[in-house]
Amino acid sequence: MSILGNEKTRVICQGILTPEGLKHTEQSLAYGTHIVGGVAKGKKGDQIFGIPLYNTVKEAVRAQQPDVSVIYAAPLQAAEEIMAAIEAGVPLIVCTTERVPVQDILKIKSLLKKSKSRLIGPASQGIITAGACKIGTMPAHLFQKGNVGIMSRSSSVMYEALQQLHKKGLGVTTCVALGAYPVLGTSFNDILDLFLKDKQTQAILLIGEIGGNFEQVLAQYYAKKRHKKPLISYVVGSFVPPKTYMGNIGAIVSEETETASFKKDALKKAGSVIVDSPVRIGDAVFKALTQGMDKEQK
Repeated sequence: MSILGNEKTRVICQGILTPEGLKHTEQSLAYGTHIVGGVAKGKKGDQIFGIPLYNTVKEAVRAQQPDVSVIYAAPLQAAEEIMAAIEAGVPLIVCTTERVPVQDILKIKSLLKKSKSRLIGPASQGIITAGACKIGTMPAHLFQKGNVGIMSRSSSVMYEALQQLHKKGLGVTTCVALGAYPVLGTSFNDILDLFLKDKQTQAILLIGEIGGNFEQVLAQYYAKKRHKKPLISYVVGSFVPPKTYMGNIGAIVSEETETASFKKDALKKAGSVIVDSPVRIGDAVFKALTQGMDKEQK
């Protein structure tokens, strides 16, 4: 089992002929991802890596019925590409582009409410279902199959977490990078629900960071869940001074409720295991899984 993607997931790529699009399309194909089409204006009828190209998203959707579109586009073009995918009725849209104007994403959020599409991103590294599909820019070699679901706002710490899990002999079901933005297309709550329904996922690792209220909202939501799985949380930025950016537009503390300490307190009260150092993530997940198995046996 997995969430949002598997070996049968049909993927198209918007911006397939950009440097990032070419690089990651080739890597995704090598991983086994079922990429069925690419969008490149003026290139209809051509192919790249054996993949047919189309002038528009609508043409690609009509011909290939994709489940997902992954977007590699310049910041000022990304919103237009997302809206085109929504209009074409693509069920899942993954936007890897950084520095998309926030006002554009607010407009897109409004469009999403009236559509059947889901957006991961912007500034997302994408989605990987271990051993099945790579959608986006994550390095696939770091992922091995297992029973831990990951949802993250920080790519660098996510990769450290994967190393820690590997050392403990643990792997993942699906990893979802939600994006490093003050406005996200999909919330932690949405991904939590998917992991709770997935039978293979036995524990959920949250990698949050300073800025915004995403983690606090998740804490309130998780606390109300009757049927839970272990939630292990690490929040980046415990020692960041106020009003300081941490590499992206979403990671800035504007008020006390956006600090790492406030978020960790909220998650702890909700029943999450809190990890204070990235080098202890593997130990914490292993312990939570072991305790969960012991309870099931009793």
